[in-house]
Amino acid sequence: MCKIYKEVLNLVSEETEISPILIQSKSRLDDAVNARQMVAYFCSRAGMSPRNIADKLGISRQAVCQKISTIGDKRMLKSFEFNFKRIEAEFVKLFPDGCK
Repeated sequence: MCKIYKEVLNLVSEETEISPILIQSKSRLDDAVNARQMVAYFCSRAGMSPRNIADKLGISRQAVCQKISTIGDKRMLKSFEFNFKRIEAEFVKLFPDGCK
């Protein structure tokens, strides 16, 4: 599971140009929050449990579940959707069998 997390974190970091340190921080900057939400979402799609994702991101399991369930709301924003689609395309290449 650690490998999945690292790969997803690096993928989101590269595509959003937000450092892994900032993504994993407690920052409330919109870009960091959005990147954190994408990490949670794609880790979940790759098969990680909300508990494992929460441990890696340093947030609660409930926060992870909330981030995963509300990602559709954020996708309405054009800038978020643009990054999301690029990350999703790369994610499918990395985890062709791990997608739910």
